[in-house]
Amino acid sequence: MTRERTIWSDNHSPENFRPEYPEFSMVSLLKETADKYPDYYALNFNNKKITFAQMIAQIELVAQSLLASGVKKGDFVSVVAPNTPQALISVYAINRIGAVANMIHPLLSANEIKKFVEHVDSKAVITFDMLYPKLTEIKWETSSKPVIVLARIADALPVYLKPIYLATNKVKFTQNLDHNIIYWNDFLKKGKQRKEPLPVDDGKGDDIAAILYSGGTTGIPKGTMIHNRAFNCMAIQAEEIKRDNTKDAAGKKALALMPVFHGFGLAMCMHTMLYFGMQVFLVPKFDFTSCTKLVFKNKINHVYAVPAFFEAFSRSEEIEKKDLSFLEMVAFSGDKMSDKLHNRMNKYLKNGGSSEQMTEAYGLTECLSAACISPFFAHKQGSAGLPLPNNKMKICRIGTHEEVPTGEDGEVCITGPTLMKGYYKNELETNLALQKHDDGEIWLHTGDIGCVDEDGYLYYRLRHCKMIISAGYNIYPTQIEEVINGCNGVAASCVVGVEDRSIGQRIVAVVQPANMDGDLDSLRNRIMEACKKNVAEYSMPKEIIFREIPRTKVGKIDFKKLTAEMNEKKG
Repeated sequence: MTRERTIWSDNHSPENFRPEYPEFSMVSLLKETADKYPDYYALNFNNKKITFAQMIAQIELVAQSLLASGVKKGDFVSVVAPNTPQALISVYAINRIGAVANMIHPLLSANEIKKFVEHVDSKAVITFDMLYPKLTEIKWETSSKPVIVLARIADALPVYLKPIYLATNKVKFTQNLDHNIIYWNDFLKKGKQRKEPLPVDDGKGDDIAAILYSGGTTGIPKGTMIHNRAFNCMAIQAEEIKRDNTKDAAGKKALALMPVFHGFGLAMCMHTMLYFGMQVFLVPKFDFTSCTKLVFKNKINHVYAVPAFFEAFSRSEEIEKKDLSFLEMVAFSGDKMSDKLHNRMNKYLKNGGSSEQMTEAYGLTECLSAACISPFFAHKQGSAGLPLPNNKMKICRIGTHEEVPTGEDGEVCITGPTLMKGYYKNELETNLALQKHDDGEIWLHTGDIGCVDEDGYLYYRLRHCKMIISAGYNIYPTQIEEVINGCNGVAASCVVGVEDRSIGQRIVAVVQPANMDGDLDSLRNRIMEACKKNVAEYSMPKEIIFREIPRTKVGKIDFKKLTAEMNEKKG
């Protein structure tokens, strides 16, 4: 696929421009980097390091093991795992033989996991022994029962940590005799015993590499089909959006905080960083405090996370005295960041000696989780920036293909090389999301509301499903939350609509105070005064509730859960 010269490439030296997007497999792009930097570290898991050469060797062994277990090109293999070397290496091994990685959140219920495994008729499930007790209750209903490969976290740890981990994480379970189980090390032995060489890697750009589950524009989980080209294009797009020439990135460090089953985690935090030749620190558990310590201890250069991580990061001990000069890329996505936190982080970065500033990105799984990012050469705080190279964006009147005037809110529509192929076995939802416009191009209708300014910068408002309609007015919670989050004493907020017979929805602000034992009456008064000054009268919260705000498993504010709780409580 031919690339176009863009505003991004014009801000880099000509030799840093790859004129064609690759039309081959994900693992082929990784191998390009491994051939350049075989002895550089690729993965770091609890201080156990794997070089690029070792990673390729392990990928090929797992690929042989999959073939020896009956998996073939075009089959689906479900990966139900946190961020571990075995999980990521399995994704590339699946790709190496032309199969498809079906990525499933390991903390889902047994019934949900069963549903997603059977949705694609997986031939194998790669998971961990600590997760298997939950899976024992599954009774497979597909024609062929998948092989269940059980790995262990301990096998990926340094020698000195293994006994400690095993002593404190004992796994006991009774095997379901209906399950075909093989342990990871025995699985690898099958690969070593296979005599045939690996088949030629003939993966094409348009081949599906992974299924990633997304709520899409309707909130119902669907299997998003992501092809090789999308993963590889994102890595090369990112080559242009970096502040410095990415030839200097090899050997530096990146934090894989977002999970392997998440588009941004797999595509940006892992595949892209590995393409750069960086050492990727795999974090299996989303814990803000330990991750903050990890960043400081290892002087990690690239950090991509949700705003909640940076809230914890900015409150870590003695941050004002810390040297932050090692931070070269600090980006957030997934939720809006308050101006208060944005400014606080930028102050710490500057005072700590970093030349970086907080960088906002916007995207969703259907375009591999990154479509726009704030550019280093012309930053506008509060904006998600410009479309990535070769992406295009327009704002359409909701429910139409009609483009709205500059500055007017509408539905964000995206087209470009990272668009999904569609939703697996769901033509109806695919046709709703991917629509051909009069220009002949397929556009992704995101269901998100936003606007662009005269320079083409995106200002993301919210998911369309989050819009509150009260007394006939369209109300955008994000705008109210920005005001509330700017008040001293507020740690986080979420504005929801509660059903009301007379006006449709009543606006309720749920606020998490920085100190739950503080003077909440005074805080309530400050919030209401700030709202009176900064939001329209019809957007004023009718109630303020102080409580801890629930988060999703990747640290985002769980708007759906909170809305359900508030409506049940008020019902």
